[in-house]
Amino acid sequence: MTITDAIDGKVTCELPIERIHLNRVGSVHGGLLSTLVDIGGSLAICAKGMHATGVSTDLNVSFLNAAKEGDVMSMQDAECVKLGKTLAFTIIDIKSKGNNKLIAQGRHTKYVALAHKDDKNIIKW
Repeated sequence: MTITDAIDGKVTCELPIERIHLNRVGSVHGGLLSTLVDIGGSLAICAKGMHATGVSTDLNVSFLNAAKEGDVMSMQDAECVKLGKTLAFTIIDIKSKGNNKLIAQGRHTKYVALAHKDDKNIIKW
């Protein structure tokens, strides 16, 4: 996976789909898409200035279309929509880079109260 852009609370990444990413019917495995939602949400929190990103409390993924080997998936604007004292809320769209088709949408909530105490954070509470 390659990070292609990062700004305040938003990250864009790309991942070329290889055979190892596929399920038995030849499309991207749902577990991989769920992992990308997890990673995308965490990276979006990092893009807010957090070194520590907390622990997951909720992860939701809607699988909308298939992606195949050779496709390039893009996590477009994985975004931290709210960074609070206790929880952070993120949204992630995963699209096919070639045709911009929405493959999956995810929401990831993380408990960040302890993460705010990390001395390496850029943002201070």
